[in-house]
This record gives sequence, C-alpha cells and structure tokens, in this order.
Amino acid sequence: MQATLFHNPDAGDETHSAAQLAAALRAGGLSLSLCGAKGEALREGLARPMQLAIIAGGDGTVGRIAPALAGRGVALAVLPCGTANNLARALGPWPSVEALAAGWRAAPRRMLNLAYAEGPFGRRPFLEAAGFGAFARAIDRADEKGLKGIEAGRAAFRAILANTEAQRVALSVDGAAWEGETLLLEVMNIPLFGPNLPLAPGSRPDDGLLDLVLLPPERRGALLAWLDAPEQGRAPVLLRQGRRIRIDWPGGPVRLDDTPLTEEAMSVTLGLEERVLPTLVPRALERAA
Repeated sequence: MQATLFHNPDAGDETHSAAQLAAALRAGGLSLSLCGAKGEALREGLARPMQLAIIAGGDGTVGRIAPALAGRGVALAVLPCGTANNLARALGPWPSVEALAAGWRAAPRRMLNLAYAEGPFGRRPFLEAAGFGAFARAIDRADEKGLKGIEAGRAAFRAILANTEAQRVALSVDGAAWEGETLLLEVMNIPLFGPNLPLAPGSRPDDGLLDLVLLPPERRGALLAWLDAPEQGRAPVLLRQGRRIRIDWPGGPVRLDDTPLTEEAMSVTLGLEERVLPTLVPRALERAA
C-alpha cells in the first residue's frame, strides 16, 4: 500500500524520530513517503498520490491535515504523539508504531465525521470541537506538554470557569429552539475536549451527530468539582444532539479545535459534511467498540 507519513517533530514530548517511525512502517510492508506537517512541505505531501495517510502528531496536527484528505478515498491512521491526543483516543489509538506496522493489513475502518462552522468568517472545518465562552478562552493558557500539560490545562479551565460571567444565548438544534444563560458552550464531534475532558461521553466520531454542551450558571460549582477528577463521573452539563446547530452568539471568545477564531458577536451554523474520513483502528479496539 502506498502511504505518506506526516510527521510533526514538535508534538508532545518530541521523543519520536521520523526515521524510527518510517523504518518500522516500511518493515511492516508499507511503501512509504515521509512528509513534514507544516507549510510548503505539507502542501507538497498532500498533493502526492496515496492510499493511506499516517499522521504522527497531536490533535492540532491531525486537525490541520485530516480535513484536506476527506473525500479523496484515502484512509487515515493516527499515531498519537501529542499531549492530549483526543482524536486518537476517540478513534481507538494505535499503542505504538510497531502495532500499526504489524496490523494495518487487517485493521478495520471506522469513519470520522468532518464537521464545519459557517458564519461571517466563511466556512471552516473542524474535527474535535467548536468552543464558545469560558473554555474557548482557556484553551491557549497551558503550554506544558505530556502529563504536566493535561494538569496545566485543567488548572487553567478551573481558574477561568471560577470567574467567568454567564452569556445569554439563543440557539436551535435541528430546528428546536433554546434560549438561556450558559457559562460555556461547546459543539463537539468527539467525546473528549481539551485536556482529556469527557464533556460528551456518549459522542462517537461516526454517529452522524454533533453534541451541544451547555453549563447553566447554577452548575458552576458542580463542574469545578468535577474538573478535579473527571474520570470518576459524568460532567454536570446539559447535552443536546443534532446534525445542524445554529447559534446567535452575543460576543466573546470563539475557537475551532485549538485555533482562536474571533470574539465578535455573530450568527454561526455548525453541521456535518457529507464527506467522511475512513480511519484504520486496531482490531482489538474495534471488537470492543
């Protein structure tokens, strides 16, 4: 199989060598081209013919590259080399490059929905989440990596959530209207967000639905407590599911995945593209799904 390895040497703890990854994949029978994950090197790599794209990096790297592959008939495999690795966790992570090299031939495929946000900024894709409000502001506050990065990210979220003011928001989910006050608003395509926070644990990357997450002001204390141990129970948030979500945002920080977008008031529509990304997942994880 003709494959391209998109490698981000700056992701996570930076211990993964492109040469080591490529050697293991070629030993597993892949005809492999090696490509950088940014700039002109990325543009050239995306133009190459390929049947499999392997992305070695974190969520930002996957979010930057994967949308350009949608609709091309290219399969995707993610080697989680970042800090949070939310997308790899949602899909079913390969535990090592050696496991991918040994298992790619027999690996089942799981579809990854490609989401979009459309507003005054045009139409832009995202894979993980679109954030409005407190958590959108917190996403860029932690610059540590590895476990320290997860802890720093959660600490930043707690600090901002403790002091943020509620926003009154009008929105609709598949035409059903809702209006009220919320401390945060996330539109999620996968269960995890930011520093491994399972805000929408029932979400699946192939279910054809977006998950809307809201936090009424009276639940601030409960979510702050939950942030201390999110693995021990469900987040105390309101959840709605739908294929098309329209939000009249009164103003404040907005981001797509981990990229800040605007702080302007606007109306924005979020939905799912018809294009999907077929993704290789380990066979054992597919049986458990």
